[in-house]
Amino acid sequence: MKNKVVFVTGGARGLGAGLAARVVSNSGNAFVVDLNAEAVFEQVELLGGDSIAGCQANVCKPADLELAMAECKERFGRIDVIVANAGILKMGSIEHMNPADFDAVMQVNVHGVFNTIRAGIPYLRETRGYLQIISSLAAAIHTPLMGHYAASKAAVEALADVARQELASDGIDVGCVHPTFTNTAMIQEVNAGVLWGGHKGAFGAVEPEQVIASMYRGIEKRQRKIIAPKTIAPLVLAPGLFHRVAEGLSRLQGSEKALKKFKADEQESVIRP
Repeated sequence: MKNKVVFVTGGARGLGAGLAARVVSNSGNAFVVDLNAEAVFEQVELLGGDSIAGCQANVCKPADLELAMAECKERFGRIDVIVANAGILKMGSIEHMNPADFDAVMQVNVHGVFNTIRAGIPYLRETRGYLQIISSLAAAIHTPLMGHYAASKAAVEALADVARQELASDGIDVGCVHPTFTNTAMIQEVNAGVLWGGHKGAFGAVEPEQVIASMYRGIEKRQRKIIAPKTIAPLVLAPGLFHRVAEGLSRLQGSEKALKKFKADEQESVIRP
């Protein structure tokens, strides 16, 4: 990771801030973006030095991400890793939740990841880099009062799986992170411990550092699936047990060739509207 440049959304607190700190402490460079400009400034000041920078950006706005990534490249000269970490959590039953809450979770957690991937592809193509997308155990195990969050994280996992296949020919690897309930500020602010606090074993809460260590190791090894802690691996992997088989069969039936032709046609239509 020495001298590598890691771009992190939601990087001013929680898992994103912890990951940025670990990157910098291991001789890498981190560029953090967050909706909260003051929190970004505090994070940059806290870590200090020439290996950390950042700016305010709203992941729901594609133009914000495009400007932020351009600033990152101008500062560090390249982008090797992009971590789509920004996310929000709300709690409520399907019957009584405010529809605006459902929309907000989808906007940040799904549209935000989509926008991050789109803005980052040209930079990762240049470096044959690595894209890490933060999903959750909630993508596989769906608990009450978290319908919007579970739906968003399942969608994020699907985006990661699709991006992995579409970007493989560009030398871009894609990893998807599945943490269990983690004691971050986001969890504490919505009092999610009411639902998860008493759970033990595979469903017990873990400390942020454990997840951050797994995220960092996933970047180092360009891993496809990052599961923290490993005890929840069967729960995460079981629903997608045949994903690799399906991808292999799809390639054998011509999907890879069709994908290349479709992308070429798309490119031609952009050049010649």
